Amino acid sequence: MKADALIVGGGLIGITTAHRLAKRGCSVVLVEANEDVGLGANFANGAMLVPSQTMPWNSPGILSTLLRSLVTQNSAVRIKPKAILSLLRWGLHFYKNSKPHLHELHTRRLLELALFSMDVFEEYYKEYADQFAAKKCGTIKIYRDQPNLEAQVSSNRHLSEVGLEWEELTPDQCVEAEPHLQALARQLAGGIRFSADVVADSQKFCQILRDDLVASGQIIQVNCQAKELLVSGDSVIGARTTTGDIWANNTILALGANTQKLAAKYARLILVRPVKGYSVTYDTTSVNDLPSYPVIDEGMHVGIVPINGKLRAVGIAEFAGYDNTLSPKIVEQLDRLSKSVYPNLAPMIDGCKRESWTGFRPMSADGLPYIGETSSKGLWINTGHGHLGWTLATGSAELLADLIMGKPTALDTSSYAITRLH
Repeated sequence: MKADALIVGGGLIGITTAHRLAKRGCSVVLVEANEDVGLGANFANGAMLVPSQTMPWNSPGILSTLLRSLVTQNSAVRIKPKAILSLLRWGLHFYKNSKPHLHELHTRRLLELALFSMDVFEEYYKEYADQFAAKKCGTIKIYRDQPNLEAQVSSNRHLSEVGLEWEELTPDQCVEAEPHLQALARQLAGGIRFSADVVADSQKFCQILRDDLVASGQIIQVNCQAKELLVSGDSVIGARTTTGDIWANNTILALGANTQKLAAKYARLILVRPVKGYSVTYDTTSVNDLPSYPVIDEGMHVGIVPINGKLRAVGIAEFAGYDNTLSPKIVEQLDRLSKSVYPNLAPMIDGCKRESWTGFRPMSADGLPYIGETSSKGLWINTGHGHLGWTLATGSAELLADLIMGKPTALDTSSYAITRLH
């Protein structure tokens, strides 16, 4: 089998990259190891596209937070001791990039990419919004202490120069916007509304693009795992898969945290590690009065998102290597955090059926994604989006498609290059 482009990985990043290339007239083959697309890191993710949340996780002072997590049971960021060795090289660069000037620079670069991505996303929103539960409702971030609120407001003022849209709210205005916060009102210092944020079902989005690609004659192979790359000289010319060899002019790896497993020899400069995120989805379809806004509690590090008639709680960052075990203790913690945001809904939450989930966020050491060609001609990478996979998916795919086609890109991609210095 031969194609212009072989995409390895059928998650958000892979399927969107395939779609943007197909729109440019490329013949595309996408292979996905699971039984369908969209079943990996995006399956039960936060369901939010959030240009408002582009600060990398390695903020100044992150080292003390990580060290405390080794001995604190209920930390929002956790490191399993068995994962420490695999984090040493990555962690050194993660820490180096937590310097204030670098953190601010990378926040701006991520915001630029996020805003561009939202422009590309608009195309899909106009055509398919009702099919993947997309809603331009914005988000509200709440704060229980004044210093953190003031720090975020100060940061937002600087990011307004890049295009961030935001509005500071008093506690009363938070409750006016989302009445279910009434029980929390006395604990609130205030909040911030980000009107450009969007709620949408990323798994359904993947399925829509899958169907569109197949309808246009492109090939998607599920239950198909890429085992190794096919090489000729210094070029990658395809991949050997469990269903046979696939030859391609361009091979794109969109495997998230698993990218280096397949391309260790060809992409040594990539510094990406898996970080487990958790979600609990409560079946509230029979409940009439639900929160209408996605609410992010900055202090508790939890988001509560209404999606498809259900409530989804998302949070926790766990460095556990590739151990995908669903921790009952962390699920319980996320459940408690949900009730701390909406104590009035605790009895309803307790009575709901729930689905717990965990997935790997592909976290780069500097917080920026990798979008571009490796030192091996014909091998391209699109990974490292961390907690912003849904937010950055369409923009990253658009940039990579233009790079592959040799066309000018809408943004300077040097900050996302595989060969960038960390």
